[in-house]
Amino acid sequence: MSNTLIKSKFSYRPDIDGLRALAVILVILYHANIPFIGGGYIGVDVFFVISGFLITSSINKEMLNKSFSFKQFYLRRIRRIIPVLVFIMLIVTIPSYLFLLANHLEIYSRTLVHTLLSTYNFYFWINNSGYFVENSEFAPLLHTWSLSVEEQFYVIWPPLLLLLHYKLNFKKRLIFISAIIILGIVLSVYLTRVDPNFAYFLLPARMFELSMGAGLAMFWEKLPDISKLRNHFISALGVLLILIPAIVLNKLSFFPGIHALWPCLGTVLLIYSGKVHDKRGFANSILQKKGLVFIGLLSYSLYLWHWPIFVFIKYLGFDLVGFIRIFAFILTFLLSYFSWRFVEQPFRFRYKFNFGKTIRIIILPSVLVIGGIYAIIDSKNGFPERFPNLAEFNKKENYPNKVRKNCFGKYKVGNCDECYLGFKKDSLDGMLIGDSFANHTAAFLDVLAKDAGLYIHDSAAGGFPLLNNIGEAGFPSYPKEYAEERIQFAKKFKNVFIATNWDKFTNQDSKNYQSIINTVEELIQLNKKVIIFDCLRATTQVNLHKLKLIKTGKKTFFSKEDLLIPFTDRPDSYIVYEIKRRFPSVIIIDLNDAMCHDGSCELQIDNTIVYRNKDHLNTSGAKLIGERYMSLKGNPLKNL
Repeated sequence: MSNTLIKSKFSYRPDIDGLRALAVILVILYHANIPFIGGGYIGVDVFFVISGFLITSSINKEMLNKSFSFKQFYLRRIRRIIPVLVFIMLIVTIPSYLFLLANHLEIYSRTLVHTLLSTYNFYFWINNSGYFVENSEFAPLLHTWSLSVEEQFYVIWPPLLLLLHYKLNFKKRLIFISAIIILGIVLSVYLTRVDPNFAYFLLPARMFELSMGAGLAMFWEKLPDISKLRNHFISALGVLLILIPAIVLNKLSFFPGIHALWPCLGTVLLIYSGKVHDKRGFANSILQKKGLVFIGLLSYSLYLWHWPIFVFIKYLGFDLVGFIRIFAFILTFLLSYFSWRFVEQPFRFRYKFNFGKTIRIIILPSVLVIGGIYAIIDSKNGFPERFPNLAEFNKKENYPNKVRKNCFGKYKVGNCDECYLGFKKDSLDGMLIGDSFANHTAAFLDVLAKDAGLYIHDSAAGGFPLLNNIGEAGFPSYPKEYAEERIQFAKKFKNVFIATNWDKFTNQDSKNYQSIINTVEELIQLNKKVIIFDCLRATTQVNLHKLKLIKTGKKTFFSKEDLLIPFTDRPDSYIVYEIKRRFPSVIIIDLNDAMCHDGSCELQIDNTIVYRNKDHLNTSGAKLIGERYMSLKGNPLKNL
């Protein structure tokens, strides 16, 4: 095939820039909380297919011409991705230092490094429970996880494609890429069911999306040129396959999996229906309108800018609605145009350095500057002195997992010298067991135990309420050895104190629910006194953050009273209620009794915020709740 013919097959497609515009608009509207775009996140999947198609088109052409160079390929990727990305990261660091609280700034510094290294998807998958969790509201670079997925694909794809060209003929390449796509879809469906966070953030479950675009490019020349009427139909179907998921999906939908297939297929159809310019579908004609094409040209900058702008607006306590939302859109567009015009375009088309100079001028300075910012912020723990009124959020001094680091998650039993509550005596009066809620309840129990003159050993680990969470839908599976050793040790004592996240246990058919009931019954039959600590109502990460803003002294448009937690009724099947019904001798110590009245619950005592996050207490807060509980209800442990 001649170079001229190859080039003509892959000439510039303005409608693909229009398709980029559609994708970025869906993502931005979704992140702006537009009600009817509950599945706008599928715009990222459209980007994946487009990227797979365009990049593979370029690589495939060069391989057919025997002119492909790994060095030139990655040089183009660097020029396309890095300059504007680093520029925006440096700009975003300024408001991050000014506004982000210490813990968020410290996390932000780590995400800078992972974004630059294209490993942010791994970082977020490991350190958070999901893309849609409230913690993600305050991560200015969260959206760059998709860049990491894409760049990881382009580490493995060019060598694989080169191998296919050398080892397989055209027909076998078709079979191979088809197999990758089909197996990728099956794997994505499977992973979405068994490990949704892994599926969402990591390449394996997204591989089929990029491969669909890549496969389309590999066999582009063999695809038939069809009539204009058929292209009208195909392009209309393509638009529907993108827009319908964007409207009907939401945060609770299983994704990616089979739900991601439809927008990806729609993208493939739209690219195909514009194959021949004179026979393009009507949707392609619309997508190549100048306004949409221009937005498509800005799409990378728009994608990079919009999320941090939205984050900082919400971080300052504003709701992304009405005029604030319009302001955010305008600011996003203006900054995107600036970075596209003065950073993105010059580095792509004007400053075309060779590979060595690119490393010296772009890569090394970027690594040194970003690494330096991380090192400074991390070494200073996020500069907590910027907000002296938030001393309770000093994690080293007031987070239970740090204060009790030798006791929580160490899977030890009997290490009483390290892990005891109350007053140390010749013999133990009981044992506290549970998960992270037991760990934060320890400071509460310590107040009561000291007042009652008790000596209590404690052992807590995430995922271990009484025994261990049993593997079933919605629950992780944890090894049982530690759980069994702990419960056997607890049986040696008269009193067994239990604290866990009871809100997880409302389904009476759950294996974990029944395991807890059976274990409590066994303890009662052994004449043990069981004391259960009922957990506080959870707040939201957003409301907790707003309360922090009030404490910093910043001017706000809301008050503490606006942020009280509603005292919602728990269902009749709530396991604490069921335990009390079945075993009346069990003592229930309800922390809500100290914090809730008149239909709502406080987040503070004596101007000290008691929560560490939306449902866990900090150490000083747990102590204050213990003191207030005794002043209101007395000390139930004195009767033990």
